[in-house]
Amino acid sequence: MANTNSSNSIGMNQLAEMKSDDLRGKTIFIRCDFNVPLRSTAKGLYRVADDTRIRRFLDLTFRKIHELTEGDCRIIIGSHLGRPHKTKDHSGWDGIFNIQFVSSHFDTLIRRIYGDTYTIFPPETIDSHMQHSLEIVAHKRLPPGGIKFLPNLRYLLDPKNTDIYRTEIITQLAEIADVYVNCAFGCSHRVTKSIKLLPQLMRQKGKPVVSGVLLYEEIHSLGRFASKVLAQPRKTLVVAGGAKVSDKIEILKQFVSTGVKSILIGGKMATAFLLAQQQKELLKPFQKDTLPAKLQSQTDNENIELLNEINLAEKIIELAEVNKVNLCLPDDYKVVTDFQSTIFENKSLPDFSKELQLDLGEKTIAQFEDLFKDVENVFWNGPLGAYDHPACSYYAEGSLELAKLLFQLALSNPKMFVVIGGGDSAAILNKIGITELKKMIKVQIEKQFHPTINRNQISIDFLENDAYQLWNYFAQNFFVSTGGGASLEFLNGFLKEKAKGDMASYLPGTATLMESCEI
Repeated sequence: MANTNSSNSIGMNQLAEMKSDDLRGKTIFIRCDFNVPLRSTAKGLYRVADDTRIRRFLDLTFRKIHELTEGDCRIIIGSHLGRPHKTKDHSGWDGIFNIQFVSSHFDTLIRRIYGDTYTIFPPETIDSHMQHSLEIVAHKRLPPGGIKFLPNLRYLLDPKNTDIYRTEIITQLAEIADVYVNCAFGCSHRVTKSIKLLPQLMRQKGKPVVSGVLLYEEIHSLGRFASKVLAQPRKTLVVAGGAKVSDKIEILKQFVSTGVKSILIGGKMATAFLLAQQQKELLKPFQKDTLPAKLQSQTDNENIELLNEINLAEKIIELAEVNKVNLCLPDDYKVVTDFQSTIFENKSLPDFSKELQLDLGEKTIAQFEDLFKDVENVFWNGPLGAYDHPACSYYAEGSLELAKLLFQLALSNPKMFVVIGGGDSAAILNKIGITELKKMIKVQIEKQFHPTINRNQISIDFLENDAYQLWNYFAQNFFVSTGGGASLEFLNGFLKEKAKGDMASYLPGTATLMESCEI
């Protein structure tokens, strides 16, 4: 039974605890999170733009399965991809939402490592063929070493696309699969049929239900970080960016209530906080018709949404004052008169009647290092500017400089524990040039040489020209989560409960992997 005392064990059944006989010759269903960004090609097709989630899965969970089976198993991979919207003529459902492009990239990666040990069976071309995908596995047309990708789990393009139909599909999967593995940390804060109902049905049939190595690593690392935050709140710095305060309101309140040292606000969120400060000083709340002209929308819903963001930001400001948390807003901003503009000014405060802020200003970026004095725990979630701006790369400067500094701090200070909360923040790391990463690592290695050693006679080189390998393996105290929303919800639950109970209980998707969960 899972432990429920204050020692805060993880509490999940784990793939790493299984034996070879538990998996050899079996059909293994793996719920993955391969919701990765895709980019269009000149031929009208798509390719994977950031494969971090796929590679982490291969490095951890799949490697363990291979160690135990040596290819003597059948694997079903299920994942969602994007947010397709149904149209009357069903147009556009294949395109960027077709997981076939992901399976093709997966095939390329796995062949580099395992050669011809495994054979990839891609998904059918449209989601309505989910039934056909299951029949391939059920009728043993999937050989040992075969890996069958299911179509996009988020939408089943079928006239019977109802809750009953989805339940039927999950029921069939529960019959076909012998082992259930959850490796989708990024989805485990949601209650979906493939993450909650499927493991429940399989457990009822006496079939193993376990966490993948990747999922375990996520929970273990985030739990270790959260424990440090509770033990050292005044040595903790939080960096919160992105578009909406509402997406982060619960974790911001929790960090403030915990009494962290500082919270740096960036991204579009900074606009809501600036307006909240103004609203608080004037003792006059904004209305739809009194919002600054540049921020007003033509739709009432968007204006109401902005007003809500401002009010939420004001609550965080007030809570921070009570708990003596240093809430830091940028000293200056990159300001433009139009979002598409490639020309900007550095200003201490934007004039929202005619301007927008798209990134941190030069002064703020130059002062980054001062923020981290006497800090040992850092959590960052959300970009600090329009890092993916279609016309100007300068709006990524704040996010990139922060990413480089955090990596450098993790390399140089063994007490430092940095957690990057997935999503866009993780994608920013892959924008750091390989040359820059190698330079930072080389400098740190050279610092460890004895003073008498002639550095000119020592060559330091890396065979792997791969940013993922460099930042993922050269800093043991630099953890990059594969799930943005899931990491926020997990940390919120951990801090709120003060580390009571099993860590798996903080997310609905991981709670289903506990021995003591109700079915």
